[in-house]
Amino acid sequence: MSEKIAIIGGGIAGLTAGYLLHDLHDVTLFEKDDRLGGNVYTLDTKTGEEIDISVFFWSPLLYPNFNKLLKKLGIKLSTWPMEGLSQSFHNMISKRNYYLNCDVKKPKDTFSKKNMKSSMHQMLVFWNYFKLLRMLKKNQLEELTFGEALKFCPALKGDLLKLAIFPVCTMTSMLWDELMESPATFAVAKIEKQIGSPLKFASWRLYPCKTRVYIDKMADKFREKIRLESSIKTVVRNGHSVALTMEDGREEIFDKVIFACPADTALGLLSDPSNEEVRLMSPWRYNDGLVFVHTDKSHYPPEDLWGMYSYLYTDEDGKINTSINAHYRFQNGVPDDSEYIGCQHPNIGIDPDKIEFQKVFRTPVFDIKSCATIRELPSLNGQNNTYYCGSHIGYGLHEDAITSAIHVGRQLGAVWA
Repeated sequence: MSEKIAIIGGGIAGLTAGYLLHDLHDVTLFEKDDRLGGNVYTLDTKTGEEIDISVFFWSPLLYPNFNKLLKKLGIKLSTWPMEGLSQSFHNMISKRNYYLNCDVKKPKDTFSKKNMKSSMHQMLVFWNYFKLLRMLKKNQLEELTFGEALKFCPALKGDLLKLAIFPVCTMTSMLWDELMESPATFAVAKIEKQIGSPLKFASWRLYPCKTRVYIDKMADKFREKIRLESSIKTVVRNGHSVALTMEDGREEIFDKVIFACPADTALGLLSDPSNEEVRLMSPWRYNDGLVFVHTDKSHYPPEDLWGMYSYLYTDEDGKINTSINAHYRFQNGVPDDSEYIGCQHPNIGIDPDKIEFQKVFRTPVFDIKSCATIRELPSLNGQNNTYYCGSHIGYGLHEDAITSAIHVGRQLGAVWA
């Protein structure tokens, strides 16, 4: 039987839920921003370039539902494995530079350069990753923080430790200190979700299209039921229906509601959260990560030392501070000489005249308290006509947001085949 369903949140989770349910139910999606996509954002630059700011590569092996979604949307998956996957590390105090390249299509002759790290160092990093994975499978990481678990990898120290951990900061959008205090079981499982295992090593690929393409293709299926710049004040449930009250006082009645937004946002909207909802959602904190897109190269090393990601860092008295910098020239469809750089967690001064875009992207913090709720969060679905999906119901990945929405869709009658 068709029902009237409200979806709160227009990121990838909410759009997936709407895409799956629009043929079965009368769905309305509410998004507080003036655009769809959440942390997925395609920017049109002043020079005419199209760049994806935060998400632009995936693994068919490790992202099976995202891979299937692209196919369902008719998007051809024709990119080379590992194309453009390179990373550089730059100590802003010592001026030492390191470069790691995994690009099997267009390898760079990087290892003849001064201060470059070799494939041997890459293998040492992966060997220690896999050592931690073996410990995870044997339940030897329980009750440990990630920082405590790394003590079992004494070879990872100094610069080699940074080469191993900075990419994990990128994977999680978490700062160094936050990552070190996160549960080892989460951090190591997250690494496995990103690189695979020795028997099933992940093959990473650049997106075959701009992210706006699949965002628009999903939204087109029910665009007349999408409301941007929606300001919801409260959500009231009475056991038989759900009432959304807007900031202007208007009230709309639905049979069910799907929260496809951050946990703290959902909890703040509920007028009558249950004890279980409070217990499972109140531990979640979020980083309001400011991201700049700019063309100020003054703090960066020479361009031949740029990678897809560059880490500009300091290490003073054991305090490590790094920014995560994406060089967009490595994306598909972006000119090889593009000067646009995305800087997250900026620790450098950027010329204001060279900043073209800035935005806060909210990302979940996976700490001991929040991680303890992940397995139980799906148990809230169906209670009091309410459902939840989002990347925090997993490892913070695009794949997790989509997968959680698929699970909600199935509970409401959708088929994912």
